[in-house]
Formats: sequence, structure tokens, C-alpha cells
Amino acid sequence: MLVRISAPNAKDEHYLVDVSQLREIVDEEDLACRESAIINDAYHQHWFSEGEDPVKEFALPVIYLRHGIAKFINGRHRTLVLSKHLNAIPMAIAALQTAPFVSKAEFALNCETLSRLVIRKIKSDEVFTFPELPVEYLGFDLNLGK
Repeated sequence: MLVRISAPNAKDEHYLVDVSQLREIVDEEDLACRESAIINDAYHQHWFSEGEDPVKEFALPVIYLRHGIAKFINGRHRTLVLSKHLNAIPMAIAALQTAPFVSKAEFALNCETLSRLVIRKIKSDEVFTFPELPVEYLGFDLNLGK
């Protein structure tokens, strides 16, 4: 399946993220908020919208860094599905907080974590190849509002 990232939140940065590094720094309790021990190999139909044929628009998972730990804003399920099949996945990362919201030490830690996590920035017109998996309706997605 060919995908391109959908219209971004202007404050988020878009990166290709190393899945093995993400596994090392993700907040496991936060990731468990998905409330599902079983992740089927299928995409939710609401993760995609029509783009230029044959390219679909994909809603990126969004994380932020706090004390060098990755926490989700949304996209836990998307991340779990993609990380089963890919070594690198596109993700949005919320802008790093600066003073007065975080200390200089925490900012430095978050920057170091970001440098380990990120392979490279994503170009706005970049196309990715995702595994060919069924696209199904998997129920209401609160993050997407549908």
C-alpha cells in the first residue's frame, strides 16, 4: 500500500522513526492504554483517506517526549500494527518543550533522545510503502473522532 502523510498539525515535526529505539524509550504503561493485548494485522479504515490514486493519505501517530520517554498523544494502535512489519515508521513528534515548561537538563535529555529515535525528517510529498494488510472498520476511534 502506498501512503503519504495527511495534512499535519503545523507544530508537529514529521520523522521516520527507528522502531527498535522507540521500543526502548516508549512509556509501556502509556502504550498499554490501547487496552488490547491482541493487535490484529489489519488497518483501521479511518487511518486513511483518499489521496492521489493509488496513494492514500495516512494519519500519523503522534508522540511527545517527557524526561527522555516517549508518550502518545494518539496512534498507539497504528504504531503497534506498523511496528510488527516495519523497522522504521513515519510519526509526528510534538515540538519539544522549552523553559519555563521544562528545565535545561530535561530539554537536553529530550534532544538526545530525539537524536537516537529519529532516522530522518520526512518530506511533505514523500510516499511510503506499507505492508499489504486488510483495511477494516475496527470500531469508533476516539482520536480520529470517527
